[in-house]
Amino acid sequence: MPETLQTAMANPAFYGSGVTHVRIIQTHISTVALTGQYAYKVKKPVDFGFLDFSTLEKRKKYCDEELRLNRRLCPDIYLDVLPITQDAGVYRLNGKGTIVDYAVKMKEFPQDRIMTTMLKDGKVTVELIDQLCDRLVQFYNADTSTDEIRQQGRLDAVKQNIDENFDQTASLVGVTIPADTYEFIRTACARFFTGNPAVFAQRILEGRIHDCHGDLHSGNIVVTDGLCVFDCIEFNTRFRYCDVASDIGFLAMDLDFHNAPYLASHLIRKYVELSGDHNVYAVLNFYKSYRAYVRGKVLGFRLDDPHLKKEEKHSIITTAQQYYELSRYYASLFSFDFDCTRPVLFLVAGLTGTGKSTVAEKLAVDYDAHVLNTDVVRKVTAGIDPFERHHDQLDTGLYSPKNVEATYQTMVDIGRAFLGRGDNVILDATFQKEEYRRLALMAAEENHAILAVIHCQTDDTTVKQRLEQRLKKKSVSDGRWEIYQSQKKTFEPFDAPLGIHLKFNTGDESYEYRLRSYQNLADMLQEAM
Repeated sequence: MPETLQTAMANPAFYGSGVTHVRIIQTHISTVALTGQYAYKVKKPVDFGFLDFSTLEKRKKYCDEELRLNRRLCPDIYLDVLPITQDAGVYRLNGKGTIVDYAVKMKEFPQDRIMTTMLKDGKVTVELIDQLCDRLVQFYNADTSTDEIRQQGRLDAVKQNIDENFDQTASLVGVTIPADTYEFIRTACARFFTGNPAVFAQRILEGRIHDCHGDLHSGNIVVTDGLCVFDCIEFNTRFRYCDVASDIGFLAMDLDFHNAPYLASHLIRKYVELSGDHNVYAVLNFYKSYRAYVRGKVLGFRLDDPHLKKEEKHSIITTAQQYYELSRYYASLFSFDFDCTRPVLFLVAGLTGTGKSTVAEKLAVDYDAHVLNTDVVRKVTAGIDPFERHHDQLDTGLYSPKNVEATYQTMVDIGRAFLGRGDNVILDATFQKEEYRRLALMAAEENHAILAVIHCQTDDTTVKQRLEQRLKKKSVSDGRWEIYQSQKKTFEPFDAPLGIHLKFNTGDESYEYRLRSYQNLADMLQEAM
């Protein structure tokens, strides 16, 4: 049987001396060979309409583009484009004979240093996210936008990409995407375009449309001696020329999907801090929904492979469905923002160590809300650095009953001012007494705001572990185990729940529980409009 390029690439001899083993990775558009020191990527001769590698000339063109574009964020990894030749029926890399294909040559990196794997291993830190965000903001700022690039930020250009998604997934309704989910997202997007034409124009005026990465997710980020963001979109400029909100939103969505929602929120807040792009929230959930939908769509394309095993097909369908569920969640957020004429006041309540601040940070990004935290308000009011430790005795010093009452009153007053402007507000506090909850209720009623109470709870063991970890790092909270034990005895139950009321078990860190909890909140807010 004649040798094929695929079988040749699996043979160590294809790469010359020094290669003793080869690991092959297949995607729907490429074959990647890992040889230990170098990796070689060969594009498959496919044509999906939005991507066309069907001819040798096109594959050469896009190999060259891949090298050029990826050197922007990954200059040390991408090395060369090499010809693949065939002579007397034998394939050779950079050898003699007729050129039949091309390979992008890269330095191989450890697979366990890809961010997706690091997320699973719990090795992605806030500091790493800060470093990555700084790198990305510099990357966006360095780009000189052109009229051609800016055109891709127009409503009609964005709508083309969205409509294409729905057209290309129509045949998969009932397979990877439920019919009601498909219709919900499609309707939400159509209404967003109809009701927000000025938003897209404003993003162009603000200079937020750039030649971006286009495929910015954790699987395309490697952490070795430094940070390398690789495998950008080289095959279609309309997927790479986009709003930075689409690019950075892709990564935030991916962090959500890999069950790191608080890293996702931190990424966005850090991006806004470094870029000054405070209007990103006007389109962020829209682009997150779009990116989650694209991931589900691309997975669905793999179902056309006749060689798929039954278990592989089931895994693809399950994962695609999860992406579509996440897309629907984001769609419910931007739909709510579009429909709701009232601000929302969130009370994120619960004992110390129950995860209030991490929940508050996610809500702040999802709903573009101001976060007010009693730990911060208390210390700022007293003229103290928020991170200065104050382990006073119970009910003394900063935590005397008089100071606690004054802190709640100050926090609610600040929140009332934001609500008066029509802004969403999050009050992050224990709210251990009914009287403090009533202060918040009055502020909501005065401003015709929706009141949503999120009561954070978990087991004692989890709280103790969290509080012990908190003492080892920088934190605005002075919460300790003995304070938790005291609060547990004196916490006044929510006998008469105010407004929307949900209990979050923050000890259940499964992706399914988290998404279901936040989706329930979104649904209840929609009903309360």
